[in-house]
Amino acid sequence: MGSTEREKFMKLKNILLTIAAAILVGCTPVQPASQQQESAQNSTFKIGYSQFTAGIDPAKDWEGWYTIRFGIGETLFRLTKEFDVEPWLASSYKKIDDQTWEIHLKENITFSNGNPVNSDSVIASLKRVGENHKSGKIFKTATYTANDSLTFTVHTEKPSPQFIHELVDAKTAIVDVTSTDKIIGTGPYEVVEFKPNDSISLTASTHYWDGNASIKEVHYQLIPDQKTLELAIKSKEVDGGLDLNDDVADLLMKDSSVQVYNQPSTRTYHLELNKARLQDKKVRQAILHAINKQELTQDFLKGHVTPADGAFLDSSIYSSGTFANKQYQPELTTKLLAEAGYQTKNADGILVNAQNEPLQIVLKTYKRLAIEKIATALQQQFKQVGIDLKIDIQEKVDGLNQLDYDIALASALTLPTGDPHYFLNATLSSDGALNYVKNSDSWLDEKITTLAHEVDATKIRSEVTEIQDYAREEAVVDYIGFVNLHGAMNNYIHHFELSPSDFYHITNKLVKD
Repeated sequence: MGSTEREKFMKLKNILLTIAAAILVGCTPVQPASQQQESAQNSTFKIGYSQFTAGIDPAKDWEGWYTIRFGIGETLFRLTKEFDVEPWLASSYKKIDDQTWEIHLKENITFSNGNPVNSDSVIASLKRVGENHKSGKIFKTATYTANDSLTFTVHTEKPSPQFIHELVDAKTAIVDVTSTDKIIGTGPYEVVEFKPNDSISLTASTHYWDGNASIKEVHYQLIPDQKTLELAIKSKEVDGGLDLNDDVADLLMKDSSVQVYNQPSTRTYHLELNKARLQDKKVRQAILHAINKQELTQDFLKGHVTPADGAFLDSSIYSSGTFANKQYQPELTTKLLAEAGYQTKNADGILVNAQNEPLQIVLKTYKRLAIEKIATALQQQFKQVGIDLKIDIQEKVDGLNQLDYDIALASALTLPTGDPHYFLNATLSSDGALNYVKNSDSWLDEKITTLAHEVDATKIRSEVTEIQDYAREEAVVDYIGFVNLHGAMNNYIHHFELSPSDFYHITNKLVKD
């Protein structure tokens, strides 16, 4: 271990020892000291996380993902591993028409502060999403009626036949709006202390509706350095780690005392091509035909990413079909670039136009999972066809907001609510939240709007295919592959799960020997 890694590791160890000491001080001394310490350790779960969040308010940005991941909040409905919608806080629903939905709540649910979860409190929480979340318009413009204490009706401003999927979205995690000092949800844990972009300490709720958790304290700690996170897991300074990169996952699989979780997910690595800078469609198409996804995912990424032809996993009904690497056609790349005016190469092997200007493309991305490896692999593949790819790596995704680049390389979930409209709208519509390059296309806008109001399952699949085929032909987006999510727990941790949607982590079923 190098000196820098050792320093990071010792700093982390001191932090976690401080946390453990604080927990022990709070324990009632009804056992001998050694037994008391062992009991406290067995009821405390420490987990390292290579990324973190600035907040845990589901009504802000993407913070709701962490509200649910940390076991603080829950939504009315949730996704199964088969991407079906099932009740969570709700017991059932009834679709009255394309604008009207009747929701029935489960009985005897309370927030972690003991306040009841009823029609009024749920309506207040959904209205709060509408007032505060940038993607919450549908909740802001809806009207709500409390039919009785456990039944309420939502009437959307416009027809929204897939509205039930909106109630799966993490931003709709139900919170107690009467709490002004911290986020109070319905989950198995409540917040003790939250440090933005650093850590969170949680304690088991004594009011959890589905049975109190056996592990009484949970602590998430940001450990951005993957090597430090690996050492912390092996030394048991933490009980487990999440958001591991491929190399660390491979190394930990060799350790018999560690259980590594590999969960195929709907999280994709995708490219967005900036039409404002790459105005020649032939150049955009040439770029996409230069990408050898089979080589990239299986050789460069050692099979940790499943190659993709479209936005949705083969296991979903919206799949584009089994991957066949048909898009990779370097000869077509050469032909298209020649037609675009790039016919000769300079001394460095880079194509130049008639003005002797090299074909230089700027790719901007950010530090997340295997993104940096993918960028490097693309750089090598593009060089083979005469494209000079410059890589600009930002610390966070917000760095993509400055549009001084040609291609964005990003990572996002494509089916977080089970509705394909979510991702296609977010990435391809003119005002989409994940349309980082701000492309605008009236045909796509119209088609995506049509998709939002479709109810027939066969027509939905057909429209999803049509939208993706058009985007592929216009060469505005491409999908490299789907991420295998990696987590690792020491073998004394049981019943931890990763989900394809990447929302659900901590539950009341978690056990520590």
